Amino acid sequence: MLIISIVKKLFVFISSLITYPFLALPAFAQTQSLNPCEGAQGITAALCSLGLNTSQTIRNIVVFFVVLAVIIALLYLLYGGIKWITSRGEKAEVEAARNHIMAAILGLIVVFLAIFLVTVILAAFGIKLDQLQIPTITGTSN
Repeated sequence: MLIISIVKKLFVFISSLITYPFLALPAFAQTQSLNPCEGAQGITAALCSLGLNTSQTIRNIVVFFVVLAVIIALLYLLYGGIKWITSRGEKAEVEAARNHIMAAILGLIVVFLAIFLVTVILAAFGIKLDQLQIPTITGTSN
């Protein structure tokens, strides 16, 4: 019964995320390509001197964390499966193992849903994930 409730809530959430971007009117803002390293100061200048200003770097960081999250979730899933096998049929241990498996599956769903949401939100603004650049904050000097 709990799983059905979670699936219903997840379905409503995903369907609202799919339909909501189409309800908004497009914004007609001026777009221009900015060089985030132009006039950079402080730590941003240090990062730019390392060559970390490319969209490839952001893509590599995102892929690293997604792969890390998937590996952790799969290991947690495996741990839950091993707990289930070694539970010897005891109800409390089987329930704990089932909770581990459900948490791992929900973790995987959250990771892939986050990727989906970021892609949809960026697509609504006409940006691809591989076009992101590291922004700079420039202050005024007195």
